[in-house]
Amino acid sequence: MNRRTAIHHAILISAGAVLVPSCLQHDKGVIALKKISLNRQQELLVESVTEAIIPKTKNFIGAKDLRSHEFVLTMVDDCLNPEDQQRFKDGLKAFDKLSHDKFGQLFTSYTAKQKHELLVDIENKKDIPDDALKFYETVKRYTVQSFTSSREYMTGIRKYKMVPGSVFKGCVKVV
Repeated sequence: MNRRTAIHHAILISAGAVLVPSCLQHDKGVIALKKISLNRQQELLVESVTEAIIPKTKNFIGAKDLRSHEFVLTMVDDCLNPEDQQRFKDGLKAFDKLSHDKFGQLFTSYTAKQKHELLVDIENKKDIPDDALKFYETVKRYTVQSFTSSREYMTGIRKYKMVPGSVFKGCVKVV
């Protein structure tokens, strides 16, 4: 075997060693979290719930455009204690079961009207399990925080000014 063939085989083997583990992780979540682990379907559920809470309108962006679900999951991963993180995961499963029992399908495949109807029922606390309610309240709190701290909200809706006060007028004497 000559040197060129040996180098070619070594490159192919090392590339295969890098690619094979990534191909075997079908159900792993996309968002890198340190303390909790969610699969892709659960991440999509959180993304769908955040979009249902703050939907995109023709005049303004929604939670999906801001990637609020990533903010929610990062806050849960970084800021909640392990017991609350476990309650969040249990609530996610309870919310998924509740949504499946309500319309017989996954929340991610609901129409906008069905999502709105389920969220209204949760807001009114109509026969909602405590775990699912706690999950929804956590997602809603962090989604609103993500939205109201975004640059688009601060400049487009609140009309944030860097320096508070009235507009400076240099030709007027200050007394």
